[in-house]
Amino acid sequence: MFKYFMTFQPDIPEGIGFAQFSMTHLVFLGLLILIDIYIVRCYLRSNSQQQTHMRWTIGGLIFALEFLRQAYLALTGQYNPSVMPFHLCGLGIFIVAFDTIKPNNTTRELLYSLTIWGAFAALLFPDWTYYPAMNIWTWQSFLIHALLIVYPLMLLISKQFVPNWHRLWRSIIFVAICVPFVYWLNGLFGTNFWFLNTAAGGSPLTALQNMFGPYYPLSLIVCLLILWFIMYLPWAIVAHKRPHR
Repeated sequence: MFKYFMTFQPDIPEGIGFAQFSMTHLVFLGLLILIDIYIVRCYLRSNSQQQTHMRWTIGGLIFALEFLRQAYLALTGQYNPSVMPFHLCGLGIFIVAFDTIKPNNTTRELLYSLTIWGAFAALLFPDWTYYPAMNIWTWQSFLIHALLIVYPLMLLISKQFVPNWHRLWRSIIFVAICVPFVYWLNGLFGTNFWFLNTAAGGSPLTALQNMFGPYYPLSLIVCLLILWFIMYLPWAIVAHKRPHR
């Protein structure tokens, strides 16, 4: 059962992973939902000082999970460019870390507009299904994405942060800087950060790439704009109605 517990991707035999939305996948999702609900409930019941400690704990745990992965693979000679934390969720790790040190609306807007849905999509359509259930990288991947969701969720539900489309320009600038850089990295190392070059297998992005072909990267931008419209519309409606009450 634990034969491949510490085995990294290149040495994983084919056919021992789990399928998307299989019982294994659903069990992981169910457990993570319960964990996130418990964390949010604890956060809401805590005082200001305790909430600060919780944010530091979760932010530190997210950073430690990724740091230990990077360090282990480097020390065991298994490191390769695709491991670098330049996926959207990888950058989210540093955004969370910065927010724990210096809470501000910019980092929180980035977490809401980019990280939370990116982590949610990763959990629904994981690209680490080649790993077996009893593998540390399976656990690490599921847990780190769940924590990337619960951190901004705590802030939203506690009303310590309210999304505002007037601040969305900050996310636009972030994307405008990151996308060319990530695209350059992908060309340099043959990686696929942000899935800019190729859609993640088994995800809705595959249909998008099949539909738009060479215009696939452009279609990603259009989808992001539509997603932002959906995510910010409820908050904009509430903000518009509030002054008239």
